[in-house]
Amino acid sequence: MVTVYASERVQTAAAQQALDEHITLTATGQCRTCDIPGPCPWWEAATAAFAQTRHLPRRTSGLTRPDLVGVRRVAFSSRT
Repeated sequence: MVTVYASERVQTAAAQQALDEHITLTATGQCRTCDIPGPCPWWEAATAAFAQTRHLPRRTSGLTRPDLVGVRRVAFSSRT
């Protein structure tokens, strides 16, 4: 029996897709895809894959849907 490992690029691409799909929503605390309390096992496995490859996932603003709990973006001004 032969074990074939996916290339690092394929592994991180699949992990990124899982992270984008299995987001824990801010309003409910549930996984958007699984509808279970997050973080779900798919999200945990994806973060483990990134830890193994020592790469960081790509972040996308707004995926957790903070607008559902009334959170707004605020611009910060630096005062001297």
